[in-house]
Amino acid sequence: MQLSISTLASLASTASAARFLLQVPPTGLLNPSTLPSTTHATLQSSGPPIDAYLTRSNTFSFANVSAGSYLATVHCRDYVFEPLRIDVSVEEAVEGSGEKKEVVRAWQTFLGNEWDNKGESRGEGGNGLVVEARPVGTKFFYQERSGFSPMSFLKNPMILMAVVSMGLMFGMPKLMENMDPEMKEEFEEMQKTGVLGSGTTNTASQIQNFDLASWMAGKTDTGSTPRGQSPAGQAKKR
Repeated sequence: MQLSISTLASLASTASAARFLLQVPPTGLLNPSTLPSTTHATLQSSGPPIDAYLTRSNTFSFANVSAGSYLATVHCRDYVFEPLRIDVSVEEAVEGSGEKKEVVRAWQTFLGNEWDNKGESRGEGGNGLVVEARPVGTKFFYQERSGFSPMSFLKNPMILMAVVSMGLMFGMPKLMENMDPEMKEEFEEMQKTGVLGSGTTNTASQIQNFDLASWMAGKTDTGSTPRGQSPAGQAKKR
């Protein structure tokens, strides 16, 4: 069976492959001229990856790329580059003309997400399309040792307890001097009776049995009636 010339031309155009460039643009983060010579880019699909090394013009040249969908990754020792999705397809130059041409489309992609989840467009065109490969950060292989900071002492609970104790030690006398005379007398009386701890009584028991309402009403233990005993009972004992 013989094939016509137009059919052969159509098959030849369909079998042809696309070519495009990945270019590293100069940014505030990176000067492309300082990239190491081992920097290279790969196109990964179902088959073996297509590899391209960095040229003097700060580009990665990919030629003879067949139709399909690819993951473009730039591998560098010092910087991290964003991954790209590259789609190569063969379409009609003019609808109904039968003439075919290669179309290259590029998008930002996200590792770990679905392949159809495409980001911002990075370009679209025919053969010779230039797509920017943008750096996103710097690689760090060592953790920097943190320097000395006086504020780190305040994170220690023992230091905090010592600071609070010193504040009470030097602050309480100042509070006593500015205290109202009547309140100062009541405070000294409470110290004598052992409510605040005189050293001769059980402080924990005193605080637990302390009657705040009676103290605020101005009553004392000497003038009050013991709990659980009526005044008549006291008169009988006398």
